[in-house]
Amino acid sequence: MKKSIFIFSIFLFLSFNINTTTILAQVDQPKTFKEGFYSIRDLGLLENVSYTVQNTSEYRGFIVVFDSEQKIQQAISLDPHSQKFPLKPISNADRVVILGQGMLTFSSLR
Repeated sequence: MKKSIFIFSIFLFLSFNINTTTILAQVDQPKTFKEGFYSIRDLGLLENVSYTVQNTSEYRGFIVVFDSEQKIQQAISLDPHSQKFPLKPISNADRVVILGQGMLTFSSLR
């Protein structure tokens, strides 16, 4: 009898500690990045989703998107405090290069 109560207690204890985590992609959250080489995983962006990019700093910025064959897919020069520019949908194999001292903000295209 003691064994069954002990085993039941362990299962009860474990059932209270099981956490169900729901992961939701937050497409609407703007993300800001500075100079560097990024993949879309590094940027936290979703594949094949349209985004806009905007320079929110006082400095010029430049963004270049390369595909998996190292061909330039898109290049945008961004003035300080620029307007939002649409980006082509990015795939997992693409690489994004941000140049300059600007802070570029990525947000979903609505």
